[in-house]
Amino acid sequence: MRDRWDELADAYLSVYREPPYGEDAADAARFRETVVRHSKLPGFALATVRDGEALGGFAYGVGHEPGWWHPAAATPAPPWLAGSPLFYVYELAVLPDRRGRGHGGGLLRDLLAGRPEPFAVLAAAPAAPAYAMYLRWGWERIGALTPGPALLARPLDVRVRG
Repeated sequence: MRDRWDELADAYLSVYREPPYGEDAADAARFRETVVRHSKLPGFALATVRDGEALGGFAYGVGHEPGWWHPAAATPAPPWLAGSPLFYVYELAVLPDRRGRGHGGGLLRDLLAGRPEPFAVLAAAPAAPAYAMYLRWGWERIGALTPGPALLARPLDVRVRG
């Protein structure tokens, strides 16, 4: 029997094999390891959307204590944000055939509903299909993650919403 982590990894691959990402099965396996590890952290949250029994998309994140910030490749947190607890949205993924139905916005609303952290942050590729949605939904750019051999293949904007 397949577990929910395998189901999420399959959905991840379906979304992230598309341009601009070009990820493969090895990337999906790393994602699976990461989400399982994150699921054991305090403040982990997962939202899903289903079409019957089939997974149509998911979003997940983890709450972080005041002072937490991205790895060294990130622009430093702005002073007004640096001392706040944060909820970091690690992934938002809606399968290609389920897009255009409001699932992305619904997943983020469900994921963030009732969170104790005053701010949510995420990293987004400007070339990604979801990027325009983040702009429409009011996610403000506060910095960037820069590419590096162990971290990213392309630059990402860091965005916040309170």
